[in-house]
Amino acid sequence: MNSVTGQEDGCSDCDEGPYLFDEQGQIIDNPFPGTRGQADLPAVRASRQRPCSLGALNGSWLIELTARGGDPSGQDPIIRGPMRIQVGASSLRISGDVYVRRGQDPTDRGLRPGPLDEFPNGFASGGPAGVAGQDTTDTAAGRWYPQLPLNEYSWYFRSNGVSYASALLGFGFVRHIWDRTTQDFISTDVGEMRLTCRQSLINLPHQPARMSGTAAIGGRVYDVKATKTSNFFRGCRVEVDAMSNRVWPASAITGAGVTTTFQNVYASAGWDVGLTVDEVDVPEDASLTIAELQTLISTHRGAGSVDEWRLWLLSGSSQGTLFGIMFDQDQVPREGAVGFADATLGDGPTIEASARNKPLDEVPAAFLRTLVHEAGHAFNLFHPKHDVHNPPIGTEIMNQTGDVMGFATVANPYPRTATFGFAEHDRISLVHAPDPQVRPGWKPFGWGHGSLSSGLPEPTDAAGLVNADDAVGMVLELKLPEEVYVGEYVVAEVTLRNVGDEPRETSKHLNLAEGDLRLLHALPTGQIEQVLDIVVACGPRETTVLQPGQSLTSLMQVFFTSEGVTFQEPGVHVVRAEFDLGGRTSVRSTRSTVRVRMAGSGEERDIAGATLDRGVSTALALGDFGRDDNARRRLAAVAEAHHEHDTGAACALVLANSLARQHVDYRRADTRAAEPGDAKHFLDLAMQGRSAAQVVELAVTVACPVERDAPVVAEALSHGKRARKPQDDLDRAGSIAQDFVENLPR
Repeated sequence: MNSVTGQEDGCSDCDEGPYLFDEQGQIIDNPFPGTRGQADLPAVRASRQRPCSLGALNGSWLIELTARGGDPSGQDPIIRGPMRIQVGASSLRISGDVYVRRGQDPTDRGLRPGPLDEFPNGFASGGPAGVAGQDTTDTAAGRWYPQLPLNEYSWYFRSNGVSYASALLGFGFVRHIWDRTTQDFISTDVGEMRLTCRQSLINLPHQPARMSGTAAIGGRVYDVKATKTSNFFRGCRVEVDAMSNRVWPASAITGAGVTTTFQNVYASAGWDVGLTVDEVDVPEDASLTIAELQTLISTHRGAGSVDEWRLWLLSGSSQGTLFGIMFDQDQVPREGAVGFADATLGDGPTIEASARNKPLDEVPAAFLRTLVHEAGHAFNLFHPKHDVHNPPIGTEIMNQTGDVMGFATVANPYPRTATFGFAEHDRISLVHAPDPQVRPGWKPFGWGHGSLSSGLPEPTDAAGLVNADDAVGMVLELKLPEEVYVGEYVVAEVTLRNVGDEPRETSKHLNLAEGDLRLLHALPTGQIEQVLDIVVACGPRETTVLQPGQSLTSLMQVFFTSEGVTFQEPGVHVVRAEFDLGGRTSVRSTRSTVRVRMAGSGEERDIAGATLDRGVSTALALGDFGRDDNARRRLAAVAEAHHEHDTGAACALVLANSLARQHVDYRRADTRAAEPGDAKHFLDLAMQGRSAAQVVELAVTVACPVERDAPVVAEALSHGKRARKPQDDLDRAGSIAQDFVENLPR
């Protein structure tokens, strides 16, 4: 069914336009008053072909561009990539990503696209879609999505006005040019493309739609060929593993009484996910650390080609009260997520009676929603309340579980209240955001969430996600060091204080991992970034009540975050904190200024030389070096030589935390045994010249905020007691340790 004309695709008497769409892709009513614009449009010659219906344009296309007047030796660059045409009920949007290879290799079929059944550099998904409303007349060998080498990425484009009439598709676009060295978009220009789409009067099986025409870009003219590859827009291969005695929710019944699946939910957003359940006997572990999850993905994920889009999902055991985590933020980020099967739903009246006190994997709708949500983070989708475009908070997939539960009632309890679909803002991002933003394994979580992510302008107050505080009587305080050098370990202290006259219920999640707290970071260039933890954790919102005069305080490392090394650029940085208390109210701190300089002394340069290593930075953020022996050596070198500096002490505490517990590699049946003697040695180094409170302060920032049983916190406190530190010092240290485990009002 053509969603604009209301007629069946492929019909012989379809209305082929004219249609005109604005720069946001919305249809313009009566754009050609009195004439329907036909005078300016080319006529279609009477032939055995007819114009394609508008609905036939919808889907993914492979476009190939050839410059006119090119190199006579045949060494012109090869220019090709995916183009996505989204035909909605009253809209038409076009976007694409272009990859350029210099020179030609006749033996490389992936660089000289031939018939679609050769599948050059792409993800292929065979068989009919099997999803309601989807046309299944794809290519003979199945659906196919051009997925090309990252090092050939060159530009991204999005339409800023589209017309279609009498077989002619015309659109202007903005082109965003990619710098392969900086791995970022550096400039823009504009272009236009005109393509003709005709199809045979006789429906021939297995013949994909094709278009041809021209493009004018950057002062040059190109001949363009476009071949339709699917009625979906993007594809991704998803591998599922499950821990022993844990269940992957193959399907679930929604609150509307409809049976759905992981694939169905993504198909509703135009994505084709080729899901395979691989292993269902990953050895059992009662509680998984982030470092162990990182080892699991590196050792359990199956082989795949370097260019294909792929994601690894685990149905795992537990990690505190969390429902799921997108944990994979190493050098190849956003390729792994986990849902915690053992997490237990509550027993309140707004939880469905049959789900109360049940582990997630016994409530398929709740567990499926969690896994789809965590996969959405791997595709770089934010919680709505974190998005600079301020989409509404609701019950769709990317809303936090706590927010969705907030909409539940006794009559419509959770998970019945959950919507198994993506909000419009997220659907647009999944379809039209640039490849580097969406593709797993490319840019880190949070990258690109500016004007490119949805085609909308930046908000007026880009320095904050809300226009003003709407939490009367609440104050948020942020403390950061006034000056740091690049490579120095950085700690932030955040305090939420009730200065009003009434008790106030608030979220207890005063950390950067669980989604209620975020930092807004203005770089010296003026660019605004959001700062979150490298672990994106989701679960039900836990609350507490702050009486008048009471406060919550948390300490956290902000050295290595979702931005990478947060303070890596010398100059003046401005940071402010925002905290969602619950009930859709927020509070903001005043701005803090941090002056960042390069490492100066020999000691500082020695420390920075180690901490700026990606493995060491990740270990400082996770509190564990995992299986990275190089990181262990570098951490030990800094701890031994520079433990009098807080950065050296933080390195020592990472080693103390790592070596106080075992680390299991399930694929190799290999365990890194605990080394209590070495753990004590590094704890001793951190304690030298510090009070018990100072050591525990560092320990709670080194420990991953979602690992509340991290041994380094309890060991640091015990060490202070054995060292017979003053009682007031021990009391302060005990309060800090307790706040890490369970943040309580004081």
